[in-house]
Amino acid sequence: MSYLPFQCHNLKDQVDSILQLLQQESALRSQDITSVQTSLGKAISPRFEIVFAGAFSAGKSMLINALLERELLYSAEGHATGTECKIEYAELGEERVVLTFLSEAEIREQATSLCQQLGFTTGANINQAEVVSLLYQGCEAIIQQEGGESKSERAKQAKALILLLQGYEANRQHIHTINNATYSMEQFNFTNLKEAAGYARRGSNSAVLKQIEYYCNHPLLQDGNVIIDTPGIDAPVEKDARLTYAKIQHPDTSAVVCVLKPASAGDMTKEETELLEKCGKMGEYAIACFMSSTASMKLGTIPN
Repeated sequence: MSYLPFQCHNLKDQVDSILQLLQQESALRSQDITSVQTSLGKAISPRFEIVFAGAFSAGKSMLINALLERELLYSAEGHATGTECKIEYAELGEERVVLTFLSEAEIREQATSLCQQLGFTTGANINQAEVVSLLYQGCEAIIQQEGGESKSERAKQAKALILLLQGYEANRQHIHTINNATYSMEQFNFTNLKEAAGYARRGSNSAVLKQIEYYCNHPLLQDGNVIIDTPGIDAPVEKDARLTYAKIQHPDTSAVVCVLKPASAGDMTKEETELLEKCGKMGEYAIACFMSSTASMKLGTIPN
């Protein structure tokens, strides 16, 4: 954020002087000043990180795509991914995408967790063709039994496992055993942002991506604004949901946009209620965004 009132030009020095006075008073030395230092860091930082959070399929990616007037992020009913997408400003002609993959160890861990939740006894050896074939068959059977890939939590978990296995198979050459491999879009022979975004938006690919960094030319991203799309708070893989809460609570986060599903009875899910409560307690500036099926929305500020 480039504009600061003149009173804030020496904000760090002013706050530091007050904290020094605090230390001089013996009765006040035990006071925890962590929150003050964190808030100061955000106030003087050249970056303003805005985290979009909510249930998966609530419309986070759709909203971000609409704001940036481009189809950057994956947006589809039933998609579940642990990918964090970060969008920053780039000058015209310098747009690019950086892709960071999950390690094979992390993919194995996710596959094992999903197999346990689904009750599979075949194990999750993702390098054994006959095991993978059995897992595909089991997942497809569950989705059919449940009436569709987004009809129940169990069906969503089955779909997440299918995408994970497909993504590993399709991108095995890019995935390292233990470390997270990072690639520029040129290493994938993409010549522009649209091609790279198209690859990253494909469900099986995004399932094995740990982070996607977009550098995009748009006035909303100028002056250090950074948009971050996070995994759903009700993701089939519990670890993915924890990633969102960790990002909300990260010291670099300046604001949170909570995208909520419209409920026919007017009630929020327990995950959405927990999300709003956490935002209210953390002192972040948060906006609740209620998405409808037609992509219109209602806004409200969350008091903290």
